[in-house]
Amino acid sequence: MRTIFKVLIVLFLIFIIIFWTLDYNIQKKQFTFLKIKKLLSKDTIAFIKKNASSIVDFNFKVSEEKKFQLVNREVKFKKFSNILLKYRYYLEQDKQNIYAITNRGELFYFSKKDIFNNQKIELKKIKTNIEDLIGKDYIINQNLVVKEILLIKDKIYVSYINDNKNCYSNSILEGNLNTNNIIFYSFIKLDECKNRYNLSQGGNIKKFKDNKIAFTIGDYEAYESSLDETNEPQNINSYYGKILTVDLASKKIDILSMGHRNPQGLFYDRQNDILFSTEHGPQGGDEINANVKPNKNKVKNFGWPISSYGEHYGMDQGWSEKLKDNPGLLNDNILYKRAPLYKSHKDYGFVEPIKYFTPSIGITEILKVQYSLVNQHKLLVASMGYDKEEDDMTLHILNFDENFKQLKYEKIYIGERIRDIIDLGNGSILMTLESSGSFGILKNIY
Repeated sequence: MRTIFKVLIVLFLIFIIIFWTLDYNIQKKQFTFLKIKKLLSKDTIAFIKKNASSIVDFNFKVSEEKKFQLVNREVKFKKFSNILLKYRYYLEQDKQNIYAITNRGELFYFSKKDIFNNQKIELKKIKTNIEDLIGKDYIINQNLVVKEILLIKDKIYVSYINDNKNCYSNSILEGNLNTNNIIFYSFIKLDECKNRYNLSQGGNIKKFKDNKIAFTIGDYEAYESSLDETNEPQNINSYYGKILTVDLASKKIDILSMGHRNPQGLFYDRQNDILFSTEHGPQGGDEINANVKPNKNKVKNFGWPISSYGEHYGMDQGWSEKLKDNPGLLNDNILYKRAPLYKSHKDYGFVEPIKYFTPSIGITEILKVQYSLVNQHKLLVASMGYDKEEDDMTLHILNFDENFKQLKYEKIYIGERIRDIIDLGNGSILMTLESSGSFGILKNIY
């Protein structure tokens, strides 16, 4: 008996050593699973992730603390990590709790007090029927299905990409909020779908005015895939490349703005009636846009794919201007003929971005936070990407005057892809850090 026990102990230690050697990242203090994933099938990985809550501790402990010095304040940073778990999370909050949903539809919550008072946070899983509604096999195969979460009073909404016989469309689920078991129902499914699954989907949802939510829809790479010249972001009869509104009572859908590529971030400034959004450009040209006094009866056009400060992938910067000056070359280039990417929006009747980034920063969520001076906008913009020199993996802090002239621009390099951010309302923001699956809090950021 002792011999068997010793053998089991030795085998267990060998397994731990191999596991540690293969996949432990000393710098991040976390298992990456990069090599192990190559040995396992998608189904096996999905099974392990789904059942992780029953065998893995969902405690996130403080793994890093440091300070950043801005011009007029010191910002404190604290990161909470789990040595085994690595998820992509989207965030929401109510007065007591933070809610986090993964791209696979797994829903968690934890106490807001833990972020400030404790050295760890404990995620608790909420039982839902999301997998039954969206489809287990579809979630396994596509993985990046859920796009955002939203709380309005006692309701919870989940934005996702619906699969109808390999035709994909933006959709929203609705349920009654509780922390035990949420039964979701289909709220809306856009009646326009694409037979291709890609990453230019949008999917952000935020509370808007007049009992409506704002809803971003990407272009699904229409400019690359369409065989004709009816670019959908410029087609008022298509939902693609648009920001929509959805009435919560009637479910009526209206187009609020058009000419978008892949709008990721969304924030409605109720006090000034401005809808701020961020948008992935192509190769360069990430944008911050401001829709002042947004109105469905006056749909504003932000230019894509006629105007952009980026270029098509694989092309040198400034190539679109060379083609514009040489019509012969333009006629020979089908992609630029369909999507010329002019370097002005205003000259072609479109709304200029209030800020653009070339090279791209992998732009994600945007917040407008409280500011002591009136008639100014203090915006926080998150970024992903992988290149520090291009200001990726960085929190961008921008101040604009009432006419959107940039007054100040500061940056905090976090060193991880920042997927989502929420304002905790006390000078602090909470971030989801996708590179390690961690949560980060920045205190005294405003």
